[in-house]
Order: sequence, then structure tokens, then C-alpha cells
Amino acid sequence: MRFVVVPRVPRLIRSRLFYSSLSFNNEEAEFANRKKKILEFHKQYYPTLSQIRDISPTRIPEFRSIFQNHQWDESKRIKELYSIEGKISSIRKSGKGMIFIDVIQDFEKIQLVLSNKFIGIDKNEFGSIHEFFKPGDFINAVGYPGITNVGELSLKCSKVLKLASPTLHPLPPKLTDSEKRHHNKVVDYLVNKKSQQHIIIKSLVVSSIRKFLDNRGFIEVTTPIISNSTKGANATPFITSSKYLKDNTGKEIDLQLRVAPELWLKKLIIGGFDKVYEIGSNFRNEGIDATHNPEFTTCEFYQTFTDLEELMKLSELLLQSVLKGVNKSISIPVSRMPNFEKFEKLEFIPTIESITGETFPAELSVEALLQYFDKIELSYPKTKSVPHLLDKLSSKYLEPLCINPTFIYHQPSIMSPLSKSISIKYGEREYEISRRFELFINGKEFINAYEEENSPFDQDAKFKLQQHLKDEYNDDETIVPDHKFLKAMEWGMPPTGGWGLGIDRLCMLLVDEQRIEEVLTFGTIPDVIRQ
Repeated sequence: MRFVVVPRVPRLIRSRLFYSSLSFNNEEAEFANRKKKILEFHKQYYPTLSQIRDISPTRIPEFRSIFQNHQWDESKRIKELYSIEGKISSIRKSGKGMIFIDVIQDFEKIQLVLSNKFIGIDKNEFGSIHEFFKPGDFINAVGYPGITNVGELSLKCSKVLKLASPTLHPLPPKLTDSEKRHHNKVVDYLVNKKSQQHIIIKSLVVSSIRKFLDNRGFIEVTTPIISNSTKGANATPFITSSKYLKDNTGKEIDLQLRVAPELWLKKLIIGGFDKVYEIGSNFRNEGIDATHNPEFTTCEFYQTFTDLEELMKLSELLLQSVLKGVNKSISIPVSRMPNFEKFEKLEFIPTIESITGETFPAELSVEALLQYFDKIELSYPKTKSVPHLLDKLSSKYLEPLCINPTFIYHQPSIMSPLSKSISIKYGEREYEISRRFELFINGKEFINAYEEENSPFDQDAKFKLQQHLKDEYNDDETIVPDHKFLKAMEWGMPPTGGWGLGIDRLCMLLVDEQRIEEVLTFGTIPDVIRQ
């Protein structure tokens, strides 16, 4: 027997069950009563699809596509039955015998037109059955495609609606408080279409990146997220363990969530893959602020025989492709559209010298850099190591200049222990400089890329320097040497360009949001915990 929306119980009981809520003075009380009554007969309100489907349904976008250019005759409808399913977004009554209902599926809407005459029942029965339905309910409808007198494509229902799943709460008319929105993202998405759109745009960004790289012959891979150590970035990892993996003494082995997939991807390069990329989550045991969350999404790619200038060009083309791909589906307002047609460049040491008016120290030691800080009247960073001092100079003098997309390049090599380095002279002074760039937009970093160090001997020396810095300054964010990676490099690593993009930050830019939780499906870690 087919499921019908109203349980087959005596009319007196039906009246008591479904219409006693009308005596309540507010919508919340009405829904509380509705929930109580549904609970009493709940198995009938959550049918299987086979119980409510009379014919095979057509999804709403497909339905609209079929009939969007249809030439209608005088009857303004066709004689073939169609079935539509989705969520009720609004209900409008026109007297006792006609109802207009908007239904949404796959983010597209269609109108249902119901009348007691067309369905073939009297007004009292028509009203009794359809009075139960509320915005938020999921329904199945059967009828004939047609247009209304004002030309709106609709499904003119030939049968009463059937309930697929009821909503048990009324939606708030608005939800603007940031804390409430992020502590209940389900309601946020239901009420705020802007929040929904942010996630759609993020999906379009990811698919556009995939398309760009796939079209250039890259292979998408997945690398380990959990291992006994995690390298590839200056970051503090999350530590965990497995009760099934133990060392020789029976002690559980410490495991870590990856902070970056870099070394795994470079091992694939060594293994004979010339073009690889991965889009996925990384985890860093660090603070949470407007642009940082311990769990975040990146894309990294590696391509053999690719130099720094080629990586810059690939970055420009990829970002232009992403913007084009997103705009095909959702138009980004011109007022906040990034300008990916013009990219600027700032060379690290010469630009700082030009801004401060002071010659850079000939020797990049802590003592020399602290003297330089005193000379330019800049406060010291908390950790007074060479990498932290140089990073402070960048954040103070270079990054604020990067309003339009800007490559900051040729950072001192000590800041990039995994990148290839060369000697460059500025005047009479010679420095070890990394073949690296960072792309900044509006003062925020989006891309980090460099020519990869492919000498196991030079990489070993750089790892040792990092270990020294870690020991001397107790810096948890310093890269820990990975001797297994060094052994892999001995099989031969070709000259390689490596590239990484923060996808969450790019999405923030495209949707014009200042906080990362606006582009994370369930917000930052504190938000996730509350849900």
C-alpha cells in the first residue's frame, strides 16, 4: 500500500493530532506540538522512497532544463506525468482550494501548483491534507509540467503531496550573530544563502584547480596523513598513537598528523612521477585567528625540470583559470574581484634596503641582525633566531606592500631549508639566497613555491642547521631532519619545482571574507567542538 501523508486514523483523532497546534499563539509552540504528535506516529512520517513514489522522479535542475525553452499550447501544460522531489521553501495559499508551493533541490527552485479541482477532491479534504505541510518539509509531488498565467514554469499537481521527511523546528527569520551562526552551521546554511554560496564557491575553486592541473598532465595522488613523523613545514604537529602499533618494548609508537604533504610528494618525484599534485587537509598544532585554523586545506604540486620563473607563470595562469572557472557558475561582484591580470615582484633584500634606507648586514647572524633592528628602530621578535628576525623584516616592510598579487622572492636561504639556493651579490655583499617566492595579496600569503633542493648532501647540511636552530632556540616550529627522505634522495632527484597554495585563504579572497571560519564547512575547531 502506498504511503499517504495523513495517517489513516479516524477524522476526530486526525483533527486532534494536526490542528490542536492552531490554538498556540506562536510558531515555536506550534512546532513543539507538531513534533510531539509526529513522535506518536513517527514511523509513518519517515517512509522509504519506494513507499511514496508513484513514478520515477526528475531532479529539479533537469526538469527546468527540459522545459525552459518549451513551446506551450493553449492549455499551458503537457499531458505527460512528471514527479518532483525536494524541500518546501515557501507556501502561498489562494483561497481554500489553491496552494502555490516553492520546492528546492540542488539549489534550484520549481513551483508546484495545487488545486482541489485539478486533484479531484473537495476543498475541505484538500485543506485538511495540505494544512499539515510546513516550509522545511521534504515532499514528493506528481503532476503535469506547465506554465502559469504569468509564464512561470510549474508542476501542476494531479495528486496530493506526499511527505518524505518533516521538519520539527521553525526556521528563524534571520540569523546574523556570528557566534550563533558558527555554533550551529546547519541552521546557518538553512537561513543564510550567503553561507551556502561560500561552500559552493570553495567546491568550484577546488574543481577548477583540478581541471587546470589535470589538463597539464599532472597525476592526482593521496599521501599519508598519519605517520611516525611529519615534515615539510615549519610547524608544530599533533601527536597521537595507535594501540596496535608498538615498539620492541611494547610501548605504543608515537604518531603525528601531517603538517604538509611535501616530502611524500617529493618521494613520488624521486620514484619516477614527473608531475604530481595533492589537494587535502593538513594539521598544525598552533593558534587560531582570523586566517589560521589547526585543520586547513592546501594544494601542492611538483613538476620536474621547472624553475622559479616557470612556477611564477604557472601561478598566474592557475589563479586566472580559477577565477574564470568560478565566474562561469557564480558571478563574483566586480567590486571585490581580485585583479589576476597584473602581478608585481619584490626582491627580498634590495626592497628592504630601499624602504629602510639602511644597508643590509653583510653577515646574516643574530648579532648583526639585532644591530640592524636597532638601527631601523624595529622591535625584536619573541624568538631571536635568524629565520625569525628575517621573517619579522618581511612582515614589517614587504608584506604590507602586497595589495595586488605580488611575488616576494629570493629570500635568504636559511628561511627555506628545503629549497635550492644560490649565491647572489648585492653590491659588494654576497648572500646565499633561496630560489623561492611567496605570493601575497592584500598583505596575506597565498602561495609558497621554490626550486627544490635535490642534492642529498646540501639537504643534509641544511637539516643539520635546522636541528641546531631547534636546539639552540627551543623552536618547535623548526623543520625536523628527515633522514629517510635523505636516503630516498640518494636514488636521484631531478631538478624540480614545488608549489603550495592555501585553498581556504583563496576562497576567503574570492568571497570577500576576513575570517577563515566563513569558508570552513563547520567553522574552526572551537566551532566544530560545539556542534
